[in-house]
Amino acid sequence: MSITRRSFGIGTAGLTLGAVAAPWIRTANAAAPIKIGVINSMSGGLAAYAQEGQPAFEYIIKKINAEGGIKSKGGAKIELIQADDTSQPARTATEARRLITEEKVNLLTGTILSAQMLALTPVLDELKMPTLSVWAGGSHSNYMFTLGYPYDRGYAQTMHDFVVFLRDAEKFNIKTAVMGYSNYEAGQQVNKFLVEKLKASGVSVIGEAPLDIRAQDQTSAMIRIRSLKPDVVVGLVTPRDGILLHQARYNLNYHGSIFCGGTGGYSDLSLWKDLGPEIGKAVLTKNLFGMTGFSPGAKIDSMQKVITELRDVAKLTRIGQGAIQYAQAGRVLQQVLETSASLESDALLDAFKKVHIPFGDPNLYVAKPKGLQFADDRLLKDGSAMFIQWTPDQQQQVIFPKEFAQTTPRPRV
Repeated sequence: MSITRRSFGIGTAGLTLGAVAAPWIRTANAAAPIKIGVINSMSGGLAAYAQEGQPAFEYIIKKINAEGGIKSKGGAKIELIQADDTSQPARTATEARRLITEEKVNLLTGTILSAQMLALTPVLDELKMPTLSVWAGGSHSNYMFTLGYPYDRGYAQTMHDFVVFLRDAEKFNIKTAVMGYSNYEAGQQVNKFLVEKLKASGVSVIGEAPLDIRAQDQTSAMIRIRSLKPDVVVGLVTPRDGILLHQARYNLNYHGSIFCGGTGGYSDLSLWKDLGPEIGKAVLTKNLFGMTGFSPGAKIDSMQKVITELRDVAKLTRIGQGAIQYAQAGRVLQQVLETSASLESDALLDAFKKVHIPFGDPNLYVAKPKGLQFADDRLLKDGSAMFIQWTPDQQQQVIFPKEFAQTTPRPRV
């Protein structure tokens, strides 16, 4: 017997599950491992996504291996080979080329946010490598599928629908909007679609406050928002920009507008730790609503069960939308590998197109009322998400859509 090389470091205490956590052993007659290259941003400005998500992804893959591997491929086990792109798009492309040409991986996956997606596209097209992005809001390569929210029918549509819901169903006074968004590829694309949708629904867009993603402070953006006095500030905001924006709002003691947006900058569970309880209570619980694909209180049975498993069995201490998104990626890859006719590129691409995890399936962890499937553009058909509000005890309450809601939205002044 020989023990296969492990290239994906654990480094997370508590990921023990008997045989699941043990290195898997391959006999001479066992199926060859299926190699998956994992390009994560484990360091740099985007590290929050992968640092939370990687342990959950690894746990799901270990569980799949322990339960018989990929049965349609003779019980082949999945071997994960990790690369850290340090949140640098150019390095994403370099590491992808190395994983494909030197490590001979069968598939790629990982954080792959929008900037990395753009850098990665030429490599995927050249080397014809099927890839699953965990977070990108778009796909420019025929070889990349993504679990991220589509810019248009995902982020923009959900934010638009929520603003209209507040205005029409909940009778919030919303006539004017300022677009407050992180000024990078995804933020810009979402903003473009969102402006059009809000205007079409009768919301007057009176200005923009783009957030410089290199800035160390967002006071200037908040001063602009305060001077315009919109009814609502809305847009896609990264976790780092969200922290700086909320700090600036606290320092200026500004509560005159409703703030709503997605995703991490408004709804990430780490916001309270990063802001501190004083700032968190002052701004997160007052006139702020966050878009998210995950919330601990969501009325989704399969989501609640995976939360319990990641907490009680995997012993993970951080279980937010990053962990759930990565866990979902593991189940999507399992279905792709089970249903593909072979491990050739064309067969894997065909299997991605046939992915279907219906609502109510125990392996559907994200909030998708129409289930999880990829559309012709390789983005999710159901791009919808939820909105939450924070409570003073640092908990979330789902408020939209109604089928998942725990309570109704309310302003706090």
